[in-house]
Amino acid sequence: MAVVALAAVAAGCADSAPPIGTVGHVQSYFGGLAADEPQAALIGRDILSAGGSAADAVAAMAMVMMVTRPDAAGAGGGGMCLVYDRGKETAEALEFLPHASRTPPPAGRWIATVPGSFRGLFALHARYGKLRWEQLVQPAERLARFGFRVPRSLGKALERHGAAVKPEGVGRTVFFGQSGRLLREGDAMRAVNLATTLGRIRSTGPGEFYSGRHGRLFVDEVERLGGWLTVEDMRDYRPTWQETAKGAFGPHDVHFLPSPALGGRVAADIWRDLGDNGDYATAGRGGKAVLLARAAERAYAAALAGTRSAASTAGVLAMDRAGGAAACVLTMNRPFGSGRIAGETGIIPTVPADGGATLAMSAMIVSNRNFPQSFLAATGAGDASAPVALMNVALSVLRGGDIEAAVNAPRIALAPSAGGIEVEAARAPPVAAALREAGLAVSDVPSAGVVNMMYCPEGIYRKPALCGVRADRRGYGYAVNAEY
Repeated sequence: MAVVALAAVAAGCADSAPPIGTVGHVQSYFGGLAADEPQAALIGRDILSAGGSAADAVAAMAMVMMVTRPDAAGAGGGGMCLVYDRGKETAEALEFLPHASRTPPPAGRWIATVPGSFRGLFALHARYGKLRWEQLVQPAERLARFGFRVPRSLGKALERHGAAVKPEGVGRTVFFGQSGRLLREGDAMRAVNLATTLGRIRSTGPGEFYSGRHGRLFVDEVERLGGWLTVEDMRDYRPTWQETAKGAFGPHDVHFLPSPALGGRVAADIWRDLGDNGDYATAGRGGKAVLLARAAERAYAAALAGTRSAASTAGVLAMDRAGGAAACVLTMNRPFGSGRIAGETGIIPTVPADGGATLAMSAMIVSNRNFPQSFLAATGAGDASAPVALMNVALSVLRGGDIEAAVNAPRIALAPSAGGIEVEAARAPPVAAALREAGLAVSDVPSAGVVNMMYCPEGIYRKPALCGVRADRRGYGYAVNAEY
């Protein structure tokens, strides 16, 4: 009788957990994540809690940011991701950047690009997802349809780059209030036409958008706006899986975004200079700044990044309880892309990237060869300082520094167009002084890059209790780490 009773109790406990796909399915630690927009982070938390993988979480967060961060992560753009799978003990990169039309435009038309995000995120989910595709798209669709409050990150983008948004057609109803002024932080915002497009993506997948009637509608709307894109361009678009740019740190593999992300190349080159560099490890604060500045100069020169573009990128990252990780940087090539909404589709088409625009794309995943699991996931986004900003934080954290202190600490960056070093000097006078003493031209900037990071010093699968995750205050994002 006692055995039967205990079995019944055990069965009742097992049955008490909601099924996979339901928030609360995971009754213990489910992982952590960060995003450059708070609403996206909350949706990502629900995905991990429902039993989703890190790839599921970043895909859902990227979908939400199509709605809440159209300046940097709109549906008309694309991005690149790093993914680590503990079961396969492999890491790879996914490129789904917006691709320009392959045919020259007629006179008087601007070149539009094929949106990469829908097919890219679908490919990510198809290879590494655990939940249903519909569940990843639905939160973004609901936000677009029923509305949300303009987050601080989007409000700041509208303050700085609002002139790029054209007050015409659908754009007027989305970005401008009844008085005709641009929306501000806290204002109500809706994107009903985009919700319709997301509903189609949710129910039928992305194929119909690229090769069906909705894709034809998008091309027609782009042409109506004066742009140039063809049905063949849409139909032929494919995301590509690539090897990561790789470094080492003791028994760890360190993965970065590969080409064409210049930011990934710069970060990887800096890491190869300093990651296992004993001089860097033993140098003081000023000495570390000088070594990092010199490494950044070499890395930027090698990447042929001679100009600074008005890039617009945003990052999402997640680590799951199974030991996997994913980190993506999303882009519209420039703030708000073309600034025009393609009519009924609700999508802002973007234009080809300017030289050096992909400097604002940098991500990093650290895994272990001997005990397969992820140890760190991070994104560097926001501006051309992203890869150096990422290295500011990663080099500190991986050498035992506190993650919160490292993310919030003053940073140095490179000024490609000015030919000097930029420093958040108001917050770090000794660092600026050390750089000047080393003969470097130094200028003061209020902010350098946006870095979000999750770090588990003993690995997320082995000792998740030690994990910490932080969102950069410079980007007004949010981070979530499950509690025991």
